[in-house]
Amino acid sequence: MGNDEAADADSGKEQGIKLFRFGEYEEAALRFGEAYALYVDLNDEKGQGETLNNLGVVHIQEGRWDQAAEAFDKAREIFEALGDKNGEAHTLGHQGTLYRHRGDKERAVEHLKAAADLFREVGGRKKEATTLRLISRIRLGQARWFEALHFYDLSLACAEPPGVKERILRRLMQVPLNMLARPQ
Repeated sequence: MGNDEAADADSGKEQGIKLFRFGEYEEAALRFGEAYALYVDLNDEKGQGETLNNLGVVHIQEGRWDQAAEAFDKAREIFEALGDKNGEAHTLGHQGTLYRHRGDKERAVEHLKAAADLFREVGGRKKEATTLRLISRIRLGQARWFEALHFYDLSLACAEPPGVKERILRRLMQVPLNMLARPQ
């Protein structure tokens, strides 16, 4: 095993990503499966984890919940063993998306909160903000207004440096947050 196999694995993963973007999920899953097998042969655990994450996302789009869960569980184990908090955060975020699609909003929020915490820890402010906005949308859909506003406000706080839009939105959000927080 050498550079050719590593290049083939990377190429297969990139082809899978391109196919996924074009909605060719079945073909993308095949490419990710081939890339994963090469990463296993190369003993490239990071490549395995990334490819399993990609494969899980494809399975979500296909509605193959059990296969997605299995791919994410394996990916998360790999990233935890490697101490790769960024990879683990991505996996937790994908698991949150899976639970959201399955209708388990509480487990979705639990996983998304953990992902946001890890993104904050590794300095991924944009990804943290995106994850917090997703939690906000879930809570909004549940008519849990205070929590929805809270998580949206937290997402705005992630902007570095905060622009005019973020500062104005945060000030506007303080009015309902303060009103909801007051004892009746």
